[in-house]
Amino acid sequence: MPAVNIKREFFNHDAQAGGFFPITHTNPGFDIDKFIGETGQNYLIEGIRGTGKTHILKMVNEKCLDTFGERRILPVYVSLASVSEWVENDLSLFRIHLYANIVLTSIDVLEKNRGKVELAGNPEGLKALKRIAQMFGLNEQENLDKIISKLKDIHKTLLSKLTYNPDMILEKESDTLQNLGKVKGNAKGQVFAVQMTFEEMIKTIEETEIQFVGKNLAHENASTFIISFFYQLKQVLNHRYSFVLLDECSEVSKEAQVEVFRLLKLIRGAFGDDTKQNTAYFCASVYPSPVTYYPSKNLGDSFNFDAGHDAIMEYLHLDELSDDYIGFYEELTRKRISFAFGKPFERSSPLDIFENERAFILASYFSNGIVRRYIEILKHAYDNLCQRTAGDSTEGIERIAPKDVEEGVQVVVANQILAQNKLTVDDFRIVDDIVNRISWRNKKNETENESKRKDKKIPANVYFTVSRTELFHLGRLIIQGALHDKGRTRLKKYHKEGGTRGALIMLDLAVAFHDGAIDRIRAYDIFLKDLRKNAKSGYLWCQDFKLPIPK
Repeated sequence: MPAVNIKREFFNHDAQAGGFFPITHTNPGFDIDKFIGETGQNYLIEGIRGTGKTHILKMVNEKCLDTFGERRILPVYVSLASVSEWVENDLSLFRIHLYANIVLTSIDVLEKNRGKVELAGNPEGLKALKRIAQMFGLNEQENLDKIISKLKDIHKTLLSKLTYNPDMILEKESDTLQNLGKVKGNAKGQVFAVQMTFEEMIKTIEETEIQFVGKNLAHENASTFIISFFYQLKQVLNHRYSFVLLDECSEVSKEAQVEVFRLLKLIRGAFGDDTKQNTAYFCASVYPSPVTYYPSKNLGDSFNFDAGHDAIMEYLHLDELSDDYIGFYEELTRKRISFAFGKPFERSSPLDIFENERAFILASYFSNGIVRRYIEILKHAYDNLCQRTAGDSTEGIERIAPKDVEEGVQVVVANQILAQNKLTVDDFRIVDDIVNRISWRNKKNETENESKRKDKKIPANVYFTVSRTELFHLGRLIIQGALHDKGRTRLKKYHKEGGTRGALIMLDLAVAFHDGAIDRIRAYDIFLKDLRKNAKSGYLWCQDFKLPIPK
């Protein structure tokens, strides 16, 4: 029998170009509207790779754009995933990349809502427009449309130069400013400004404006410059606030992360004329610590950024013990089927692509709450299905079977979760030690269970505790999804009696299956029964580990 025809769009995700499909959005325990309030809030969205951080930020951006006329919230979505290595390692160039993108995105939204801006009879708006022109070295007598056009051209050119010729940007600026001899301010406390006659601007209009803006954005006080820009923009557009959506904040260097959090700290205190309402708020996506570096005076930084105090923490990682866990994956699958097959949602079902419920349940739990992994497992499972049914012309349709899902897991674990270029030898030594201990314990329990009544059988276990010191060394394994920190998921429903001795960690279910830490034949029952039984007991069978941490 030939394989069911699943269009490739079904397997696209937000990390790919053109992979964002709002119609397939499934709420992971909260509604997108929670981020878009009248008064605004600052958020950090935390999750490991593939948990949906980019998707959530893009959904917030889309919702703000679609409802701008009603909500009056200006979204500014900027991804740091595109930052080049040489830009990331040069703070001046990184600032230009970050702040030029912020300005350009803001101006794009302003341009699209130009019809809602009325400056006639708005003296404060006119003053703010002139200040914006002054900030970027433009002719303050120009009208709004010309200033918008000029700002777009300048920042697009600046970003283009940054991409193709970054080494020359600051050098050229320095030479030009020196030749003009009209720089005022100092390198530590003030934003650079160039005063030119109109004739001089006409003479060097293109290069000088770009260099002027680049110098302001590259300066160490550029974050303050941007806050001022948001304030003036609010006077012009008369919106509630700007909502800065910063994606992939943890993908850049430690020094660049400090600059990002400096901006976020300033946004937190960016009050407008009304101290009850900020000029701007932020929602930024981050990885768990220690991959994300939060600036601290104790570590030698000039300021503190305290997650939970300076921003509300939202954890995206779905917990496998959640009552809505399977319901989430069922809705996600049905929406993707509806999108890819053009089939009404009400008539779609996971069984449109899965051979049986067992295959669907296995794929859902092998993902361990990581949405992108679920899609990747299905992609490889479908590839396996197509290979084994190639040339089969018998009647009927073959769908993704449990054996296809298991083959997909083998590929994902070996090539993605435990990828050799993502982990060190010490990381592999640690995960091997964990797998061996859990495997030995589970096999011992299985042997003892053979002589026990059903209600006395010990469930399979994948949970263990480590000290906080040891947890610090598990960062890469957690980011890769080989281990999961149960303190950073969306569910805190079950608790170990008397508390846990350290951090409660879980061996990833796909890794546990791949490496034989659990009985592969019983995987379906373990996922549906044993995990919950273990948790409901207060993690009675949870093990305390002393890991082989290198000194």
